[in-house]
Amino acid sequence: MAHHESTRNPFALPGAPAPAAGWYDVNGCRLYAEVRGAGPALLIIGAASDDAEMFRPIAERLAGSAAAVGFAYVPKVSGFTVVTWDPRGTGRSSRAGWPCDSYTHADDAAELLRTLALAPAAIFGASTGGIVAVRLAVRHPELVREVLVYEPGFFRSTDAGTALLASATEAVEERLRNHPDDWAGAVTAVSRVAARDPAGTLDGTGDDDGRGPLDAPPGLEWYTERGAALAENFIRDDLPRTLESVDPVAPGASNARIRFAFGTDSSPVFREIAETLTRARQRAGAAVPGSAAPDSPKSLCPDPDQPDAITGGAHLSYLTPGPIAEYIRARCLPGARAELPVCAPGEHPKGPRVATHLHPPR
Repeated sequence: MAHHESTRNPFALPGAPAPAAGWYDVNGCRLYAEVRGAGPALLIIGAASDDAEMFRPIAERLAGSAAAVGFAYVPKVSGFTVVTWDPRGTGRSSRAGWPCDSYTHADDAAELLRTLALAPAAIFGASTGGIVAVRLAVRHPELVREVLVYEPGFFRSTDAGTALLASATEAVEERLRNHPDDWAGAVTAVSRVAARDPAGTLDGTGDDDGRGPLDAPPGLEWYTERGAALAENFIRDDLPRTLESVDPVAPGASNARIRFAFGTDSSPVFREIAETLTRARQRAGAAVPGSAAPDSPKSLCPDPDQPDAITGGAHLSYLTPGPIAEYIRARCLPGARAELPVCAPGEHPKGPRVATHLHPPR
């Protein structure tokens, strides 16, 4: 979908510059990617059921700008050169070698950074994209700087996550056995299981109007429609990816600076996963991002024993672009002022929720 065709995106910033978009031959696949802004590189990695357009609002809020002065470009607005992309098998990218595991997606991300000449880059990986971000940090540490891993789908790292994954997998198998290739129906089955699972949900709980935890709230049906169009990717790529395990030693052995995070408006199961992975990384003796700059808010000082908590963040990170963008900016540009708008009109009907805590409030 071209930029001019995507004006329905409810959180897009009016008047934001169009990205430089193109296709790149990467590891036997043709990947679609968009590049925005000026500044240090930032690669956003979503799930297989997320395309570049879903992360457009976050990218627009983080894209920096520069002005030409002589033969140099001088920063005009502090921000990033932001890369968003359709992963292998998703949207405008080709399906060569798809479905695939997180290791292949990580190698694709690495080759994309090399092709764009944007390494080393900061990384933000969300949901099963967080799994890819961890693989990228371990397999290609020379290509990354800060690696922010938001609610990764490593369900097997906790008892509650393991139970939830088993129930979701069983529901999908039953749905597809009775309704072959009904990918959207299978996603709905996962959503319903998560809503009633006492161990935790994927994104809050279900509600009385029948909306499941993977559905967008009322007024954001654009995301529901786009999610339904990418339902096959969720079932054939994202869900199998959550069956993968993480070696607790591997992230600690990487030289990359890795932080795990969760959203306060998300399910407790994701906080537990983030806490478990943070403890494992600390036991491995890994380094974490250092203290914030002296002029940064006290909330930016990291507690290495705790994951970061993003106030107002939901599991579907693109539904809360303001808090997510503020978090990335605070972690990766600690000295920058919030010069770009973080909320489009009507983004948060109850008022902006952009406060960020870089570790859970005690």
